[in-house]
Amino acid sequence: MRHYSLEGAPERPVSHDPELKKRVLLDEPVSCVKKISQIVLEQGATASAHAHEGSSEIFYCVRGAITFSVMGVPVLLRRGHLLVVEPGEEHAIVEVSAESEMVYLMVESAR
Repeated sequence: MRHYSLEGAPERPVSHDPELKKRVLLDEPVSCVKKISQIVLEQGATASAHAHEGSSEIFYCVRGAITFSVMGVPVLLRRGHLLVVEPGEEHAIVEVSAESEMVYLMVESAR
């Protein structure tokens, strides 16, 4: 068994946008899960377009409103919404209308 808490999670920069900070709850593989992180985004924050080969990302909005662009299509996440971005799909955060919080998982793609 492994037990983790948000209080003890280290804060790290987001690799593609280092000015954004996330709290990494799990940074070691567990079966197909590579990482579990929590991020609080300030109003007006953005994240540049990027893609992950070999990994999917699952975003769950805890509070606030976050507009993503996935392959050029806008997707609004509000509290309780979940978004799955598949391997190779270019995605970005294009608008954060109020301070928002997400939990996200990076998972190994099925081969």
